[in-house]
Amino acid sequence: MSYIKPNDTEIFYILHKPSAAGKTESVILIHGAGGNHLSMLSIFNYIKKEYGEIFNILVFDLPFHFRSSTSAPENILNRDSSVKGADGITYYAETVNALLSKLFGENNNYILIGHSMGAQVCIKYASLFPCNVKKVMLIAGCHNTYISDSFIKSLENSFDRTIMLFLKDALASKNKNILNNALMDIKRTPRQAVINDFRYSQYYSESYGGDINVINRCKIFFNLVYSKKDLIIHDECMIELHKKLAGSHMREVPAKNHIDFLYENYLMEREVDKFLLT
Repeated sequence: MSYIKPNDTEIFYILHKPSAAGKTESVILIHGAGGNHLSMLSIFNYIKKEYGEIFNILVFDLPFHFRSSTSAPENILNRDSSVKGADGITYYAETVNALLSKLFGENNNYILIGHSMGAQVCIKYASLFPCNVKKVMLIAGCHNTYISDSFIKSLENSFDRTIMLFLKDALASKNKNILNNALMDIKRTPRQAVINDFRYSQYYSESYGGDINVINRCKIFFNLVYSKKDLIIHDECMIELHKKLAGSHMREVPAKNHIDFLYENYLMEREVDKFLLT
């Protein structure tokens, strides 16, 4: 567990490297809105257990999330003045590239796995740095998240209530203990950073077209994983993205909800196996 400063912010990360020296491919795990490295830690540990002698494996907190927020001045979290419009997805993708360059050097091919908003970061990264990408897996993540102005305004005015309603859908649960635990987890990230995530996803939903064109020209393979029970990312969006991405496969995993993909889901692990080994 370490910190590194790839650009204007300090990033917390966990990196596994194989014991044997030599050229090794790297798997990069990117969490979703308001999340953190813990969201992807089960998949990280699974890949490490099964393929730790084959791959470098990296998981981290995006800028201003959980442990990456520890040294962030409060005014930087209000990024309206420092991120053009609300294009924070580009900012995240550029930060990921700076992080990877610092850790692995230049001219590497990466295998990207992103969940939810992390899927948008993967799409943007693949369009900005196509020569750096071998293949991409999007887990319960799509180009269009259908986030409304009223939802973001509600987050700004009544964060706890609004995010609890969001989590209720994300977890497909009314269980107060489950919801309170999920709320505690998302509160690891500063409130403004969580709000910014949803604002960035909303903006990206309106501006992704050019990224799809670059990805198709560069023939980057995408594996799209979804569940019909996901109340946050609907299968209609995944079908639409599958049609837009010329080199993509679409796979349904019977996850119970938007989060169930991430925590010791046997069928999700089988999808990871197929993705990494083909």
